[in-house]
Amino acid sequence: MLKKKMAAGIVALAMFSTLGLAACDSGGSGGGGSASGSIPAPDVACDIPAGNIDGSAIDTSKVEGEITFQTQGLQNDFGDFFKAKIKEFEDANPGVTINWTDQGGGAEFDQTITAQASNCKMADVVNVPSSTILALSKSNLLMDYDVKAPGIGDKFVPSIWDSTALGAGGHHTALPWYFGPYITTYNKEVFKRAGLDENKPPATMDELFDAAAKVGADGQGDYGIYGSPEWYMIAQLHGMGVTLLNEDKTAFNFADNEAAINYVTKLSDLYAAGAIPKDSLTGEPDPGKAYTDGNLAFGTPNASFLKSVKSNNATVYENTGVGPFPTNPGIKPVFEGQYIGVSVTTKNAPLAMKFAEWITNAENEYAWTHDGGAIIFPAATDALDKLVANPPEIADDPVFKAAYEEAAKAAKDAEAYTDVFYATGAVKDALIENVNKAIRGEVDPKTALKTAQDQMNEKLKALDD
Repeated sequence: MLKKKMAAGIVALAMFSTLGLAACDSGGSGGGGSASGSIPAPDVACDIPAGNIDGSAIDTSKVEGEITFQTQGLQNDFGDFFKAKIKEFEDANPGVTINWTDQGGGAEFDQTITAQASNCKMADVVNVPSSTILALSKSNLLMDYDVKAPGIGDKFVPSIWDSTALGAGGHHTALPWYFGPYITTYNKEVFKRAGLDENKPPATMDELFDAAAKVGADGQGDYGIYGSPEWYMIAQLHGMGVTLLNEDKTAFNFADNEAAINYVTKLSDLYAAGAIPKDSLTGEPDPGKAYTDGNLAFGTPNASFLKSVKSNNATVYENTGVGPFPTNPGIKPVFEGQYIGVSVTTKNAPLAMKFAEWITNAENEYAWTHDGGAIIFPAATDALDKLVANPPEIADDPVFKAAYEEAAKAAKDAEAYTDVFYATGAVKDALIENVNKAIRGEVDPKTALKTAQDQMNEKLKALDD
C-alpha cells in the first residue's frame, strides 16, 4: 500500500495538503475495483462510462460533440498557435468543439487539477507534467492507452515510450508530448582565462567540478558554477549513477551512496574556495542571468535560455560552447517533460481520444516544437528526426545549431527517470534545503544527506498513516 500511496500523494506533498481522490458513492462504475478488461476503476464521485474501462478499443472513426482541453501555462505566450491548431482540428471534424482552458504552472496547477480529478471535473484531455501524471496514473484517473488505443505509442521515441508506463499493470496512461533535453553550455572565454580547453566541455560531473575549481582559482573574478542545485540536482545525481529510491520504490535510500556524498562534497569545496557565487544559494535558482553577465563558466543546461543570452549579451552568446549533459558512461539522458492524458471519466471518449492522438502526432509535435515559439523538442520519432534536419531560427547561427544538435542527440536516447516523479514538491524541498546547508558548510555532506533522506521518508510515510 505504501508504494501506491506514495505515488498518489506526490501532488499533495507539493501543496502541503492531502490528496483526496476517493469519493463518496460507489454506484455505477465508480465504485473502485477492476473492470472487465482488467482496467482498475477509481473511486470517484461519478459514474464512469462502461466503455472507458472495459477491454475494448475506443472507436474514433466517428466523433461529435465537445470536450475540454486543458494545458499548463501555455495560453498567454502561445495562444495564437493553439487557437489555430484547434480550429484546424474542428474544421477537419465538422460538428465538434474543443474548449481550450489553461492553468498556470506550479503548485496552483497541481492543486487545481487534483481538485478537478477528485470531483470528476477534470478536463477531458489534460496536459500535465511528470509529477502530476504519476499521481493521476497511480490513482487510475487516466485512460489506459494500451487497451483503449492499441499501438498509439508506436510513433514515439522507443526509449521514451518504454519508460513512461506509469499506470496499472505497467500500462501507458500518458502520451509524451514535449521536453527540453539537458545539455552543457559554457563560456569559452572564461574557459580560456582559466587555462581550460575551450573546445572540450566536461563529459562527467567530476570533470565539470574540476573545471569549475580551476575557473574559481583563475584570479580573474570568474565563477565556476551557480550554487543553487534546485533545478538540476536530480538530473546531475542521475548522471553520476545515483538512485534516490530503493528497488521497489517504497522509500528513499541514497544517504550512504558514495557518488551522492562526492557530489555534495565537491559543491561544498567549490563554495568554500569561492568558485560559487555566495548569493546563488538564496536567490533565483536559474543561472541564466549570472551566465549572461559574462563571468560564470557554466550556464543553464536547458538550451531555451540561449535566446535570452543572445538578446542581452551578444558577446557572451557568441562565445558560448555546448556539449552533452555530464553523465557517467552507460547512463541515459533524462526525459522530464510534458504529457497528454485523457480523463477516465470523460463522457466523450471517442472525441477525447482522437484529439489526444492528433495533438501528439508527428506532424503536430513538429509544428509545436518548430513553429510554436518555444525552444523544445518532440517525443514523436518522425517529428524529432524532422526537427533535427530542419531546426528553427539557426540558418546562420552556429551556437543555436550546435545546441539543437546536442539536445537532439539526448532526445533520441532519453528515458524517464523514475526518481524524478517521486522527488517533487515538499519531498524535493527537503533534499534541496539540506544539500544547501552542506554547500554553505553548516553541516557535513553525510549528515546533510542522511537528514534529507529521513525527512523525505517521513513525508512519504505520513501518507500511509
